[in-house]
Amino acid sequence: MDKSKLRAFADAIGVPYPKEYSLYPTPSSLDFSVLPDRFVLKPSYASAGEGVMLLTKEEGGYFDAMTRALWAPDEILAHQTAIFEKYANLRNRETIAEYWVRCSELRTIPVDYKFLAFQGEIGLVIRIDRTEKRLKISYFDGKFSPVFDDRIRFNEKIEDRVVAHAPRGAARLLEMARRVSVAAPTPFARIDLFLDEAGPLLGEVTLTPGSFYYEAGHTLSKAEDERLGRLWESAEDRLVRAID
Repeated sequence: MDKSKLRAFADAIGVPYPKEYSLYPTPSSLDFSVLPDRFVLKPSYASAGEGVMLLTKEEGGYFDAMTRALWAPDEILAHQTAIFEKYANLRNRETIAEYWVRCSELRTIPVDYKFLAFQGEIGLVIRIDRTEKRLKISYFDGKFSPVFDDRIRFNEKIEDRVVAHAPRGAARLLEMARRVSVAAPTPFARIDLFLDEAGPLLGEVTLTPGSFYYEAGHTLSKAEDERLGRLWESAEDRLVRAID
């Protein structure tokens, strides 16, 4: 789901999301003077975190927590413009400036919780901690119990698998993920949530996530793949019955 359309969807179902400060049709229209000293800048049309910048105003420019580097405003514009031009074939290429989530787990870069959801049934939860240079990955089942075995394998070239316990707000995260999943008219969606100090916030809804498909970050065992497939088929049956 296009990030610039996500807010209308979230408003329709009553789900909170990071506050939007500005929406720019092109990077060249970005106006730093009206933005707070701490904000997130991201293309609405890119994926896999491309172009996402977590910016804090400092002397000489803006420090980006993602790249751990100080950027001058013109460098930020050039970077975002390069991504904008890369996707010239897309009609909708807006750039979003929004609230920087204050992570309840005290991480500078908010922990990302990705729910593989099948019309209200949560098949798997992936926790991604981007605080360090290498990603820290943890997996949970649909009840937020940690998964340690080899039903899920990870890409050792880009990430480390770590033991993590369910966060204090796990129940609220599950509730929101189920709510968003049921509202999306599709048997499957990956629901990305953040756990802000004030509670869960909706980050993204992705209908065709590529990580498992391309085996770029994670790989499922045959049994786990088949289990999630059954959840998909069951969700599809429920949707068809609801339409009938």
